Amino acid sequence: MPVVRSFRRCQWEALGRRLDALPEKVKDDQPLKVGEGVKSIRTQISAARERGYTLNELIEQAVQEGIDVTLNSLRYAMRQAEGKGRVRPGSRNTVRNQTTTPARGSKSARAGTAHDNPLRTGSEQKGNGDVKTVGQPVQGFLGFPIRPDTEDL
Repeated sequence: MPVVRSFRRCQWEALGRRLDALPEKVKDDQPLKVGEGVKSIRTQISAARERGYTLNELIEQAVQEGIDVTLNSLRYAMRQAEGKGRVRPGSRNTVRNQTTTPARGSKSARAGTAHDNPLRTGSEQKGNGDVKTVGQPVQGFLGFPIRPDTEDL
């Protein structure tokens, strides 16, 4: 099990004072990821592309400045900077935006949900504990039929 570490309040306050006393760093010396760098010079990249330069030629210019970037990472960073990031059909965010989730814990919101219907629709339980097969296939929680792993013998 992980150990929960705790420190005294005076130690945290001393760290806060130390951080407040740190001098300002020069922004030119701060490292930037490829995406952040492309976002900061997006207009210059677009202007160079409009003048007829290819991405490979822009990469050659970047290498001369000491920036080692690949074609795919530059292409990806440019798409992200333009706001044309990759959108997958059926991704979680699009599904979340399309469906509205009911308020949690309210009885009216829970009525008619999958919890009211049993997941296994292929069997009914009798009062004495025996299970009677109705003839419908057993369904999982995604609605796909579950076939038994044995065949009729």
